[in-house]
Amino acid sequence: MRRSESRSDSRAEKSWMEFDELTKPFLSADSDESATSVAVELRDRMVKVEQQVLAQYTATAAYATLAQQGVEAARREGRADLDRSQSTIIGLLDRLRAEINNRLDGVDARPHMGGGALPSDASARLAAMEDRMSGVLHALEGCVHENMVLRQQIDELVERQMQSDGWLVSNGGASELSLT
Repeated sequence: MRRSESRSDSRAEKSWMEFDELTKPFLSADSDESATSVAVELRDRMVKVEQQVLAQYTATAAYATLAQQGVEAARREGRADLDRSQSTIIGLLDRLRAEINNRLDGVDARPHMGGGALPSDASARLAAMEDRMSGVLHALEGCVHENMVLRQQIDELVERQMQSDGWLVSNGGASELSLT
């Protein structure tokens, strides 16, 4: 306890010393300097400090403005990249849809056995049905193959875009990314 008391006593003595220093005159009586010259020097120093503070404020404001302009430019660029990617994907999907519709229309337009009349016996109808199913199966296999090729192209496009934007590390791919 004595140590804490001695610390508080020394603090109290220090504050009294500071108070004593404040009551002392700024210029000693035997000083050659006049109060006016000291005031002029203090004023000059204050002007210099004020100029430095204003310069620092101006520099900080300029950096903030440049940073804001950089953020806005990055947003515009990101939005343009997103719009380009979306339009590419939408275009590819529209092309795939048109090709699938064309193939399905081609399957429907195939001439039926007997010039459009229904065959009378069951074996002929079964043969016609198998022929139509074979055509549909062939069209679906073609669509699946084209879908896989399209999916691979889109994956490559996305991965290339992500690598150019710096999203991927050297040891990972776009398929390994996941939200957690």
